[in-house]
Amino acid sequence: MPIKRLYHKLTSDTDATGFDSDTLDERKKGSDVKGQRLQLIVYTALFAFIVLAAYGYYLIFNLTHDVHSLSNDVRQMTRSVNQMSMSVTTNMEIISSNIIKMQQSTGLMADTVAKTLPEMSSNTTVMTQTAQNVSDRIDGISTNIQTMSVGLVAMQRDMWSMNKTVSNPAESMFDSMTPWGNRRGHGQGSPGPLAFPPPVR
Repeated sequence: MPIKRLYHKLTSDTDATGFDSDTLDERKKGSDVKGQRLQLIVYTALFAFIVLAAYGYYLIFNLTHDVHSLSNDVRQMTRSVNQMSMSVTTNMEIISSNIIKMQQSTGLMADTVAKTLPEMSSNTTVMTQTAQNVSDRIDGISTNIQTMSVGLVAMQRDMWSMNKTVSNPAESMFDSMTPWGNRRGHGQGSPGPLAFPPPVR
């Protein structure tokens, strides 16, 4: 690896430089410090990279799961929308056919009413005329009954007069021929005729 090569190059013993042993020791110590620092930086960067890679994998996994769930939800929503569209189409056809039937029924009802209305009007006129005729006949019958009442009262008066004329002499003659006759009832007869009824208005 390039990092190892760089590290070995910095820490390798070379006599070609022309430095003495103390200088080489100092350079080795400096190289060791530099190498440790470099290792710390590299290992820290690798650890950060691993952490970031794991976190990125976690985010990508969650994003993939969410996208998969969203895809399933969209699929189910598409099915629901299709079913609802089919149901709405079917129901709209049924509603349209029912509206057409209702319009036809309303038209037939209007035609029937238009045809039967003149006949109903004429029947109502005939019924009104019949009721008027019945009312006139009832008035005539009432007048006839009043006339008959007057005639009956007149007949009653005549019968009362005749009874009074005939009964008084017969009672007097019968009482005079019998010794036990009762003379207290002479001249009484019937109580008298009824009065004329008032005219009906």
